Amino acid sequence: MRKSAASLLGLGLIAFSTTALPAVRAQTTASSAAEAYEYDPSGKRDPFRPLSLNREPVRDKTQPLTPLERYELGQLRLVGVVHQLTPPRAMVEDSAGLGFILTPGTPVGPNGGVVTEIRPREVVVEEWHTDVIGQEHRTEHVLELPADEDGSIP
Repeated sequence: MRKSAASLLGLGLIAFSTTALPAVRAQTTASSAAEAYEYDPSGKRDPFRPLSLNREPVRDKTQPLTPLERYELGQLRLVGVVHQLTPPRAMVEDSAGLGFILTPGTPVGPNGGVVTEIRPREVVVEEWHTDVIGQEHRTEHVLELPADEDGSIP
């Protein structure tokens, strides 16, 4: 009795699976023939790639930092500008009084800042930041000469 029940049960499963498969196959072939969708990934980011892998390295870690790249921009104070030279030059100093000469193109700060312009009383430093999404944003920092002790600006 056990053998006949098991064999009947097995036959029933086989009969069920063979009759159900052709109906499913017929539906899939009909729907794939009706709609042929092709995904175009151009201009889209890969949703399975982690955002941390999209970041570009700011600097090669094997290259040593220059002394100016070790200071944050807020730690430097503009003390002089020589604008009549080509290229113009400016002098900044840190809190200890150590001075550094700047020209256009000089790297400044740990965030990849570069001196873009030296004006008669100020120095413009441009930094580029990449946000979490991967978009780059430009930030301009302006270092200004402080007014003289009597409050006048020469």
